[in-house]
Amino acid sequence: MDVSAAQLAPLAASVDAARRLSARRGYLHDSESNRRLAEMLRERPRDFGAAGHIVLGADAVEPYPGARGFSDALWIMGLECIDGFQRLKIIANSVGHLPSEHLDRSVLRLEIVCGPDRERVRRVHDDADSYVNVSTAQDRLIRCPNIVRLMRCDWERGDFDPRRGITTGPHRLRLSMADMTRALACLSTEQQPDAAHLSATDEGLDELWGDPSSPVYRSLFHERMTPVGVMRAVEAWQAARGALAALPQRRHEGHGHLIPYAPVLICWAACRALPLRQLHDPRPPYAWEHEIEHHLPGMTVSKATELVELYGASRPKGKRPYKAEAPELDLWLELAELSRRT
Repeated sequence: MDVSAAQLAPLAASVDAARRLSARRGYLHDSESNRRLAEMLRERPRDFGAAGHIVLGADAVEPYPGARGFSDALWIMGLECIDGFQRLKIIANSVGHLPSEHLDRSVLRLEIVCGPDRERVRRVHDDADSYVNVSTAQDRLIRCPNIVRLMRCDWERGDFDPRRGITTGPHRLRLSMADMTRALACLSTEQQPDAAHLSATDEGLDELWGDPSSPVYRSLFHERMTPVGVMRAVEAWQAARGALAALPQRRHEGHGHLIPYAPVLICWAACRALPLRQLHDPRPPYAWEHEIEHHLPGMTVSKATELVELYGASRPKGKRPYKAEAPELDLWLELAELSRRT
C-alpha cells in the first residue's frame, strides 16, 4: 500500500523503537546517508517517498471496519521492521519540526509480510547488501548534460561512454573516463593545478566526479567540449607521461622523487605551454599533432628538471618523506607559483 510519512511517523516515535520493532540496528544519527535523507524529507518530500520502500513483518493484519463497510485503517499485530527503520526514524524525528501537511506530501510504498513468507523475506533483506552493486560518483556522470552531449558526438574511429562496465569490439577506440578526466585536467585553462591534483588518485576522481556544481568539475566538463579536443588532451597527456617514463631511474633520486610521486603535476606544468584555450577548437591555427609529437616530450623533461630544482631549493636537503610530501596539494601550489615567477 502507499502511506504518507505523516501516517508512519508514530511507528518509530518511541525511544526504544528499534527494540520494539526488532530492527537490525538502532538509529544511525551520525550517518551521512541519514543526514541526506533527512535533508531530502525537509526540502523535497515527494522525492523522499521515492527513495525506498518500507518492509514490515506482522503476525496478523486485519482491516479496521469503517463507515459503509469500507476500511481506511489496519490493525497490525506483532509488528516488526524488516527494512526501512532508518527512514521511519527520520520521519519520527521530523515531527514537531515539519507540519503534518508537509509530511503528507511524502508518500512511501509500505509492504507488510505475514505468514510463512515472513521468515524468507527477513532473511533476504538481511543479506540484501550482498546483492547490490553500490553506486559510485562515476555512475552519476551519465546525468551530466555536457557529458551526454559529448557521447552523442561523432568520434570517427571510436566512441566515448563514461559508464562503468561498458565494453566495445576490438576495432573501436574506447577512452576510459579516468584517462579522459586526467587528460582534461592536465590541459585545463585554470591557473592552479587543483583539477590535476584531484585527478591524480582514484579517491580524488571520485571527489571530482561527485560534485558537478564545483568550479573544478565545470572547468573540465563544459558545453564547449568536442571529441577532437578530448583526443588532443589524451594524446598530449600520454606523450607527457611517456616522456617521464623514459627518464632514467637515476633522475628519481633525492628531490627527483617528485617525478614518480607527482607525475601529474609535471604533466600539467608542461602542458601550460600549449594553447589551452584552443583545445576544443575543431580548426585551430595551431599544429597540435606536430607539437604533441615533436615538442611536448622535450618540454616535459625540461619542466621536470625545473620543478625538481625548485623542490630542492624550497625544501632543505636531507632525508625527506618524499612519498608522502610530493603528492600534497600545498607543495603543488607552491611549485606552480615558483615556476610562474621563473
